[in-house]
Amino acid sequence: MKTKTMKTALGAAAMLLCLAAAGRAKVGLSSQFINVVLENLKPGRSYNLRELKGIPYTVKNRGDGPVEVSLEVIPPDAKELIPPYEAIPDPSWITLTPSRAFLGAGEPAFSDLTINVPDDPKYIGRHFQGVVWARTLNTGLLAAGVKSNVRFSIGKGPETLAEEERQKQMVELNYELWPSALYVLQAKPGKYDVKAEEKKSLKLTNRDEQTLELTVKAVKWTGSKPVGYETPDDMSWAKFEPETVKVDGESLKDIKLLLDVPKELKGKKIAFLVQLALPIGTVVNMSNRVYVQIE
Repeated sequence: MKTKTMKTALGAAAMLLCLAAAGRAKVGLSSQFINVVLENLKPGRSYNLRELKGIPYTVKNRGDGPVEVSLEVIPPDAKELIPPYEAIPDPSWITLTPSRAFLGAGEPAFSDLTINVPDDPKYIGRHFQGVVWARTLNTGLLAAGVKSNVRFSIGKGPETLAEEERQKQMVELNYELWPSALYVLQAKPGKYDVKAEEKKSLKLTNRDEQTLELTVKAVKWTGSKPVGYETPDDMSWAKFEPETVKVDGESLKDIKLLLDVPKELKGKKIAFLVQLALPIGTVVNMSNRVYVQIE
């Protein structure tokens, strides 16, 4: 049985309640079992996290007196749910043994967390999230609790799938963005359409047979600053149209540069880079350059 844990985030989370009264009663719980992510689970199998990774569920009494603690698995609410995971259809898929403990002041408790995947092929390829809720019992107004996320995938996880898709798209890329350097010579403060005024634009050629889709963005210059040019951090005044470019197989697409030059840049020379990225956000090219002279 091979199960890959993509990420196990073990940090401290706590809920502590205090009451200013005689003796300053204090009730609180904490857990280092905050966010566990598993993938490659299979229908009809059970997975004990302590056996797989040596990680038991842990909760600690942070109060100054003994408490009874209940461990319960519940579906995440809308704010807790982390896309593309869906709420666990049945909380009984996740069990904690033991699910109740009596803890003295400062004492921890450990439970085995087991994920039981139903033997049904309809769950293959899906991603689920459950919440472990540890809470004090019979402490009245001083009740405390702490929640931990458990996410798992029946098959490959979202991060693995996204990386495979990124690699696939990278392999399939076969394009050219031309020219490598675009010179804008007569820009003025305010709105300026480079193609309309100077008959210049970028051209994206797709040499592959499949449709190419990339996003185009003006970004700050990196590396050695070009002589005589400024390289401002804010390039929001330079836009490309379209910002998301779809090019059919073995064809070419024209990309316009539209400027809305701030008044304070009057008389200056500005240089920036053109960033090409996949729709999923992966940057594939930042080698094309734009030089703008502002009258």
